[in-house]
Amino acid sequence: YVETKPGTGYPTRWEDQTKYRGGWVVDGQRQKSLRLRLQGKWGTLTNIFYNPYLPTLDDYFEPWTYDYQNLITAPLADEQPTARAISMVTGKYMDTIEAGPNWDDDLGGSQVYANNDPNFDGASDEEMRQINEINSTEG
Repeated sequence: YVETKPGTGYPTRWEDQTKYRGGWVVDGQRQKSLRLRLQGKWGTLTNIFYNPYLPTLDDYFEPWTYDYQNLITAPLADEQPTARAISMVTGKYMDTIEAGPNWDDDLGGSQVYANNDPNFDGASDEEMRQINEINSTEG
């Protein structure tokens, strides 16, 4: 997958360290030590089969395929047959598809995705104005 920045990334907001608790933190004021933000070795053991901070299927996307058989077997008609989306997880028809691979690629760098980029969570209004100005003049 290719990520166009600024944007939310893949899985969605994967750089949001408060949500996924990734990376490292420095502990202590005098004797500084480096530790994983998520957990230590005992936390890893207790969460070996379940980790509430890992991305879920919704953070990626629900993989799907299409009902191509309907295109092949549809009877002759005035209307074009369609191939509905089918979840590869449940095998059921999907009414809406909300995300997918490279979903925001065409809009990457746009104000819509730049405003949701976790890297800009602490940016001031002036910094966001400058970022949006750069994004609107590119391309």
